[in-house]
Amino acid sequence: MARTAECAAPEGDRARDEWMTVIEMQEYMRASRNKAYDLIWSGEVDSYRLGRKLLVSRASVDAYIESRSGRK
Repeated sequence: MARTAECAAPEGDRARDEWMTVIEMQEYMRASRNKAYDLIWSGEVDSYRLGRKLLVSRASVDAYIESRSGRK
């Protein structure tokens, strides 16, 4: 099983940290597989298909979490 920490880029290199797999997204959000795919298919989280792999924008996930946190 993939771990988000293994995918974290060093502070100076954010390009590698920009996208994550659906499994990494699930772990990052502590969400179920169904919830992760629901967010992707509904368009609430930006995604990109690279061949058979589906990549998710970390910034989009962060924005979704922030919008749901209730903080203003």
